[in-house]
Amino acid sequence: MTEPTTELKPKLIKNKAERLSIDEIHEACMTLLEEFDALCRSNGLRYDIVGGTLLGAVRHRGFIPWDDDADVSMPRPDYERLLDLCPDFGAKLQPRRRIVSLRDKSFPRHYARYVRTDLLRDARFASDEDCPYFGIDIFPHDGISEDTTEFLRQIKRIERLRRLLLISTSRKGSSSRGKSVALAKDLVRPLLKLYGSYRIASRLNAECSRVPFETAKYVGGIAGMYGLKERWSKEQMLPQTEFDFGRLRLLGYKNYDIYLSNLYGEYMTLPPKDKRVPHFDSFYWA
Repeated sequence: MTEPTTELKPKLIKNKAERLSIDEIHEACMTLLEEFDALCRSNGLRYDIVGGTLLGAVRHRGFIPWDDDADVSMPRPDYERLLDLCPDFGAKLQPRRRIVSLRDKSFPRHYARYVRTDLLRDARFASDEDCPYFGIDIFPHDGISEDTTEFLRQIKRIERLRRLLLISTSRKGSSSRGKSVALAKDLVRPLLKLYGSYRIASRLNAECSRVPFETAKYVGGIAGMYGLKERWSKEQMLPQTEFDFGRLRLLGYKNYDIYLSNLYGEYMTLPPKDKRVPHFDSFYWA
């Protein structure tokens, strides 16, 4: 099967000396969050800030000082509705903005991203095919089986597919685990590319959405890296509140203590100084 060709063609990064500072990254993220919040509210779509973004709202009333991205989650029905509406957004989005996703073969992942195409992403591990632009991640929140054994099996299947997808979209010779792992990935990647990154992402998306959100007792953002830790009752997850986030008021879980404790334990305690570092990507103006 031939891989789809993405419509997003990044420009060459001409001057890497103009790398964005952490303050500039925060401002760019803040703008995207402001726009995404308005987009969802105006279309009756639910979203929640999640992960480090929610932790930042609770602990810092804004970004974690060293964090360089932003994450939101949407219940699967709202997530699919967002993608349904994408063709209608058109001029409603700000200039040089786009929602990229598996749906229109513009992003070979099991989640979506709201990007600004005037900011280029130079990823340390991911290839440009993965996503060449700066953006915020949009994760679906799915139903989870009440059977713990089946849930554990599902997480294992998700993790296996997720690893394969990450290898298929990674840069040649790249790994955070050393040269031997990078070499192993380089050997496997051509086979995965032959099978197709979008096909792997489609299988992963199907695996995550096995249990309908509407009828599920338990839900979670199982498409993300935390897997097992994100499982909680839908009754606890549904109540929302607004959080101060810099100049914004963003929506998130009213029962944030349950969620953040599951993911981070003693989340109000700052990590050691050597752990207070950004992720691996750099960003530049197009």
